Amino acid sequence: MLVDRDLVILFVFFITMILIFWRPRGVNEAFPATIGALIILFVGGISFQELSEIALNVTEASVTIIATIVMAIVLESFRFFEWCAHQLAFKANGSGIRLFWYTNLLCFFMTVIFNNDGSILITTPILLLLLHHLRLKHHEKIPYLLSGALVATASSAPIGVSNIVNLIALKIVGMDLYMHTAMIFAPTSKALLCFDME
Repeated sequence: MLVDRDLVILFVFFITMILIFWRPRGVNEAFPATIGALIILFVGGISFQELSEIALNVTEASVTIIATIVMAIVLESFRFFEWCAHQLAFKANGSGIRLFWYTNLLCFFMTVIFNNDGSILITTPILLLLLHHLRLKHHEKIPYLLSGALVATASSAPIGVSNIVNLIALKIVGMDLYMHTAMIFAPTSKALLCFDME
């Protein structure tokens, strides 16, 4: 019976993932994810007690990401992203190299100030508006978008509140934010310096 339940759980998981990525008829990802989770709960793949423990572990992280989304919506409402895109284009003054450094610095400082999720929600629309305004071809946009993503991800490593996974992992292992930063700051700084020198 245990083997049958495990097979059902694996089957439901793979079908759910296929539906999430395939999105037949443009269905929202939340629908297959919710249905899959309810089936797993119904077949006994997870108990209500385990579910409550998970909810306790992710509550703080969930509040953080929701607050970040609300902040991005507020910033969009008074055209903050468009203003930033115009400022970057003006400061670059037609230089692609200067624009490259400005976009990387923007991603770095947004990550340090807000966290990785905040940086993604803020810098992505800025960069997309900027590159659209400059009328760059698709292959010309790749260095700016890719380097921005790499810088944001790398600079978020020492920040315990950088993303929801870090918050959950730190809570599970009982590590505080200061210890996490002390252990990760030096290797992350070295990696960022090496990336910049490339």
